Amino acid sequence: MEVETLILFLLVCKHAVADLAVQSFRKPCKKRLYLNRGLHVHALDHAVLTLAVLVFFINPLLALAFAILDYVAHWHIDWIKSNIVWAFGIPRDGAAFWRIQTFDQIFHFATYAFIVFLM
Repeated sequence: MEVETLILFLLVCKHAVADLAVQSFRKPCKKRLYLNRGLHVHALDHAVLTLAVLVFFINPLLALAFAILDYVAHWHIDWIKSNIVWAFGIPRDGAAFWRIQTFDQIFHFATYAFIVFLM
């Protein structure tokens, strides 16, 4: 297995941990608000875990730079998704929400592919 494939797999696993397991301990927040603390804490969870994955494979400063990139990307992807859901009054238990969530996840995974490409 190529090391890049392993890193991409680990980044996807870290995404599941941050988006599902870690987030399950957090209270729901208004991610549609650009400077919402909960949104930034969630993005920081992703950044810290990205750093934890990458630091074993690349220069620590470069790993930190990619973690910051993940933070900024995650912040904006979730913020945009939340604003679309809010603006159109999409219920979280409806089919439309899960379709939007699909694109949200694709953009997150594209961020990891971009990081691996830059490496």
